[in-house]
Parts: sequence; C-alpha cells; structure tokens
Amino acid sequence: MPVSSQILRPVSVWVIALSFALALLINLLPWQSSVSNLSPDFVALMVLYWTLNQPRRVGVGWAFLLGIVMDVGDGNVLGQHALAYSVITYLILSRQRLFAVFPFWQQALVVLGLLTLGQTIMLLIQFSLGASFIGWGYFVGNILAAVLWTPLSNLMLSHQRKPLSDSL
Repeated sequence: MPVSSQILRPVSVWVIALSFALALLINLLPWQSSVSNLSPDFVALMVLYWTLNQPRRVGVGWAFLLGIVMDVGDGNVLGQHALAYSVITYLILSRQRLFAVFPFWQQALVVLGLLTLGQTIMLLIQFSLGASFIGWGYFVGNILAAVLWTPLSNLMLSHQRKPLSDSL
C-alpha cells in the first residue's frame, strides 16, 4: 500500500480468512493441473499481500498453516509449501515498512523475486527427493503473478479506502 492521501478502514479477520479460502479454492481447482505452469500460486500471492498490508495479523504462522493445507491438498511432500511460504513471509516481514511505501510496480518486482524464491525452495526439496527438473516453464506463473499484483492490490484495498473529508 503505497503512501497515499486516503485513510484506510481496518480489515476484519473474516475478510482475511475469506480471501485465503478463496485463494485455496482457486489453487486446488481441477483445471490447475492442465495449466499449472501458467497459473500463479494464489495462496502465496495472498500471503504476501496480507503480510505486507496487515503484518500484525498475518505472519509466518498463517503462512506455515496455509502451506500445510496446500501440501495436503496437492498431495505433495508434507512441508514443502509450508517451508517456502514461511521463508518468503519472513523476508517480507523483515522489510515490511520499506516495501509498504514502494509504488505498486516496485512491489510487483519484489513479489516476483519472492515467489521465484519460494518456487526454487520447493524445486530444491523435490530435487533432494530424486525428482528431475521439470523445465523453466515452472517459473512462468510468477511473471503472471507480478502482472496481477497491481490490480489485485487495488481490488483488495478498494473496500478499505475511505475518502478524506473536505475539512482536512
């Protein structure tokens, strides 16, 4: 949320939980397997969004829990998503005040780097278990996620925005 002249209303925990549930449903849709390289990781995207904008409410614990749910839902090695989500959440929390004042396009570049790091962690875990490299197309979804960052951020902030009164 770049610095602006608008006041933001507080966010309910239910809005955060609903957005995570929606992201989980989108990630676990059956069509995801056919276009898995093109689709971004919506759960990781929402974890990064809420960690950046609500760092006191969403942190490493949420990321770990959602990662475990993703591992169980995808049938992956238990802890692979949890580790990746926890690492990228920690990194965004460590510089949250700096990233929060960036314009959306700069935030999108940070998100691109963090999502790529998260997928690299998951790839390294798969390598350590004997899997072969699945190709560079594995990282294409991160570019789409970076492109979606600005509209997603504006959409998520739209219900929070409160116009300034003329008396200020």
